[in-house]
Amino acid sequence: MCVDANAGARRAARQRNREKHANFAQKKLQFFNKETSLARAQNRNVLGYSRDLSDAYVRAIYTQGKGRLRNQQLVADYFGKKKIDEGGRARTYGRKQYQGLLRKQAEIQGVTANMFGRNMAYAQEGARRKYLAQEAGARQKLGIPAAFGAPVMLPPRDYFTGALQVISTGASVVSAFRASDRKLKENIKQVGVSPQGYKIYEFNYIGGDVRFRGAMAQDVIQKNPMAVGIDQNYLTVDYSKIDVAMEVV
Repeated sequence: MCVDANAGARRAARQRNREKHANFAQKKLQFFNKETSLARAQNRNVLGYSRDLSDAYVRAIYTQGKGRLRNQQLVADYFGKKKIDEGGRARTYGRKQYQGLLRKQAEIQGVTANMFGRNMAYAQEGARRKYLAQEAGARQKLGIPAAFGAPVMLPPRDYFTGALQVISTGASVVSAFRASDRKLKENIKQVGVSPQGYKIYEFNYIGGDVRFRGAMAQDVIQKNPMAVGIDQNYLTVDYSKIDVAMEVV
């Protein structure tokens, strides 16, 4: 059986990659919505700029129309009040009235010229600045496009380390089983009982001089059969399943 030691890391990397793609897609959608809002704002800004220019021109035309009407009234009043020279009048007769007419006509022409000249330039510059400010504000709200960033790297498969882990696990399982059959021991002496009720003995294996402390398989099998195994027709004990540790005395 091949075991990949990096299987967990690879699953975690795939999950991070899925989350990264989901976040990127969400940010792209948000930026797309901002782009749509920018396009609408730009259309409104252009329309507003056009209206401001049109309003300035309409005001100038209106002022010009009022000036022409006023000029017409002044001329009509002048000729309506003008006295006829029947002879014997001085050469300057009626000059004052005519000069008054010309002065008022000049004032009307000055106002009209300002509306199409200086005032129109002010209105156009104000409309342009307003348009540029609105454009800058709309673009500032857009922000920057979504960036995916660095990709999530997928760790390579590592069957070699996995094999070592399997071997290590197997070795630990094997090492947990100790030969504890009474038939293999001598000089057996009970020295205590564990909290779970397993009898504890001191002994040495037949023909050996080293003394050990541990349990007897024949006792353990009566309380916990799952902790007892068989190796070459002798009983063994899995000390990881009982509360007694086998140790050298």
